[in-house]
Amino acid sequence: MSSITYSERIKIETFYELGLSNIQMGIRLNRSRCGRKTKLSDELKQKILNHLRLSWSPGMIAHEFKLATKSIYNWLNQGRIGFSLNDLPEHGVRQRRNVDQRSKYNQSLGRSIEQRPMMINQRNRIGDFELDTVVGPRGHSKAPF
Repeated sequence: MSSITYSERIKIETFYELGLSNIQMGIRLNRSRCGRKTKLSDELKQKILNHLRLSWSPGMIAHEFKLATKSIYNWLNQGRIGFSLNDLPEHGVRQRRNVDQRSKYNQSLGRSIEQRPMMINQRNRIGDFELDTVVGPRGHSKAPF
């Protein structure tokens, strides 16, 4: 009795139908045995499909079943799961990081030089001769030299 499995026997018959030589057939058969075998079983496929229908993201599913997120996306792209990428809840929506919306330019910079009382501009007292700061074009203050 030979140690060839049923699926290998089907492959060999397919190679004969294609008209390949024994050498080519052996090379292709050996090549088909290379690589890691997939973790996607029928049971896992059904569980992933159910969670996708419940609007779970592939990242959440990967965490739940201890899989790589990339594997789930690969299976979706290859059509192995039977669920379209376009049907994902936020497919095509770019995720942006929450950034502080306040601008530095619009923030209060304190009392403006233009709002100074007229008595200080007369410079009658000794404390009125302090150095002023000049407000730059983008709102940053800079000391004059």
